[in-house]
Amino acid sequence: MVSEEATHLYEAFVSQDPAKAIQVVERVRSSGVPQTQLFDSLFVPAMSLLGGAWAEGRIDEIVFTQASVVAEQIGSFVMPPLTRPDTGVTVVMGSIHRDRHGIMKDIIASALKEAGYRVNDLGVGVRGADFLERLEETGARVVIVFAEILATARAVAGVRDLLTAENRDDVVMLVAGGPFAADPGLARSVGANGVIASAESALKLLGRVREDLLGGGAS
Repeated sequence: MVSEEATHLYEAFVSQDPAKAIQVVERVRSSGVPQTQLFDSLFVPAMSLLGGAWAEGRIDEIVFTQASVVAEQIGSFVMPPLTRPDTGVTVVMGSIHRDRHGIMKDIIASALKEAGYRVNDLGVGVRGADFLERLEETGARVVIVFAEILATARAVAGVRDLLTAENRDDVVMLVAGGPFAADPGLARSVGANGVIASAESALKLLGRVREDLLGGGAS
């Protein structure tokens, strides 16, 4: 049932109908799917359908962008309820230079904020030097770089190169976006320490980073 509803949610995105999208979410919730599972079981599959339709040329860039706006508008309806104390961990994030896609970034940022992470969101089209500057300003040791296009995903390697050049190999660089989810080897090739595929995986991965790489300490 949920897979069918994901198709209905995708159709609501493409038709730019937030009211219909909310109806789909509420219908799935009332069927017994807990709030904690709505994002991964409903929203992510719908966004995958949207991304696939754009990649295959079944919808154009304008429709994709407008559909993404609707998806962002209903994001709060699918986010898991999270009320946790301050983790003390600062995370710098943004979409790489020349990549203007921000829907997944915004969702991940909201999830991390709700979980108690100190999120510094630089927005979209962020240059490598800007990531480094914010890391220095905040003392953060975790950066998440988003890329939804293969060309921009490959360019993430420049962020790692810059960190290395500035003797910041202590920084944990995580990546997120369709190209990385489709090809884990791509993440390794750009020097990433891990791949974030969803809000749930972001929380799990950041939890491991905090405990294993940062020793549970702040920043």
